Amino acid sequence: MVKQTIQIFGRIKPTKKTTAVYSVDNEEQTGPSLEFVVPRDLADGFVNNKRECYKFRFQKVFDQAVKQEEIFQNIAKPVADSVLAGYNGTIFAYGQTGSGKTFTITGGAEHYSDRGIIPRTLSYLYECFSQDSSMIYTTHISYLEIYNEMGYDLLDSRHEASRLEDLPRVTIMEDPDQNIHLRNLSLQQSANEEEALNLLFLGDTNRMIAE
Repeated sequence: MVKQTIQIFGRIKPTKKTTAVYSVDNEEQTGPSLEFVVPRDLADGFVNNKRECYKFRFQKVFDQAVKQEEIFQNIAKPVADSVLAGYNGTIFAYGQTGSGKTFTITGGAEHYSDRGIIPRTLSYLYECFSQDSSMIYTTHISYLEIYNEMGYDLLDSRHEASRLEDLPRVTIMEDPDQNIHLRNLSLQQSANEEEALNLLFLGDTNRMIAE
């Protein structure tokens, strides 16, 4: 059994204008840390007890210059290996609007090296499939968007969505054993990396159009 707790990583987005002083310490004995120093505003007066130092601990902190390949190797590859061993895996990107979640997960379109976690993981999985002749693998892909507690299927090719509401609705249900089921969510089979990436592109297109 894989004995693994939830791991939390921090990634710092490159900025043109520095808004705060920060430091990264990946060698700390108690765990890697990210520390911010936000100077007090002198306009608030001389008596000012506002906190200036904020420190957060992570499994690892990735600074501004980190490459997408390093993100994949440290975060996504171990999850993919666990999935191949028969365990469910989840990668969850959390952050404010504009903080770089889409770039980390999907990647940028300008350079091949900017590919994100999803295309790199798909490539890795199909590479593993081709090297393992002892097993037969079947891959199905779904792409779901949840907005205002309502699910929408982004891979239904029968619909051309100009609005999010035009996409097929997906109902999120819970059974008595507290297992989650997604009713009306399509499963698209993909035989190779190219087909899988085409589905990713279709889902992103529907997501961007509906946005």
